[in-house]
Amino acid sequence: MAGFSSIQKTLLTEYVTVITVTAMTCTFDTAIPGELQANELKESRLKARDQARRELAAMSAAMVEEHGLLSHVQAALIHGVSPKRIGELVRLGKLRRFDFLGRTYVSVREVRERIERQVKAGRPRRGLVQRTVASVKAALKTDAAQAKLGGYAGPYEKAKRRKK
Repeated sequence: MAGFSSIQKTLLTEYVTVITVTAMTCTFDTAIPGELQANELKESRLKARDQARRELAAMSAAMVEEHGLLSHVQAALIHGVSPKRIGELVRLGKLRRFDFLGRTYVSVREVRERIERQVKAGRPRRGLVQRTVASVKAALKTDAAQAKLGGYAGPYEKAKRRKK
């Protein structure tokens, strides 16, 4: 017990009751693991750098073709909607998606076209007839209070209809 103070020795003798010793075998290799990892790390960095350079060139070409690229947050600010809505427009195919360097972008040209056409980013408003029909259906299928809200049939009601 060399290297321990007298207090540590007494603590060790009082509290340590069982010590398990397991025999282990050692193997040696001619290559040093640290050097292998360093070489692999350098190779992976070089591959990542080459990939990033290729993506940068593709991004530059896309920016020229599309008159620039915007993030979802920037496009949302211009449209006056939430970034989630921009993501929804991308999923619906209304805006084209560009992925470069781990980020997602949309085309400035397409955003400008939507603004010039004055396309609203939200859902179109239903007409009077559609709203009235929805209200009557809601009153008949759920309750009269739902009629005032314009016809809400939640998941519970939809599931009941599917079972019938």
